[in-house]
Amino acid sequence: MNKFSTDSNNISIDFSLFPFCFRCVKSGNFTNKLKDNKHFFKLFKRLFEIDIPALTQYSFENITRATNKHSHSISINTKEYFLVIDVIRELYKSYKGDNYSDRDFELFIENNINEYYVWQLGISGGVRLFGVRKSNVFSVLFIDYHHLIYPNKNYNQENYALYDFCPITNNNNNNKGGIDNE
Repeated sequence: MNKFSTDSNNISIDFSLFPFCFRCVKSGNFTNKLKDNKHFFKLFKRLFEIDIPALTQYSFENITRATNKHSHSISINTKEYFLVIDVIRELYKSYKGDNYSDRDFELFIENNINEYYVWQLGISGGVRLFGVRKSNVFSVLFIDYHHLIYPNKNYNQENYALYDFCPITNNNNNNKGGIDNE
């Protein structure tokens, strides 16, 4: 795990440890794919201009209460935990491509997840970040743009299954501009 730390107890959000954290995938009823590049930039702007500055005001000791329980650890052996692992598997497969193997993924989990707490960080109305916590450093594994790890019938009304844009792999042929299409 990254040795990055800060002098304060406030949460520090790190996007550098897991190179697949900005990819989008589908796994069962979960997707973090987006409508198009405009949708991506709208949410990405909010994430970096509103959500992250708000989240980094807190420590892990007070963030759950301060964010009205939108930020919390994920209990092991729950359906949400297993969905998080499935999403990570799909992201890892997408990242590794032809070099993917189940054994390699198992080692990745052992080395990067098993001894750390998996957390969701989010604020009301914002996207959710999923990652691992070590001390006050939160290393992002993936972004849940639609709150589908913990869905709520009152808020998840759109048909996200129709979304097919990923800013990294750009699987939506109607919108050019993803990194892999350059």
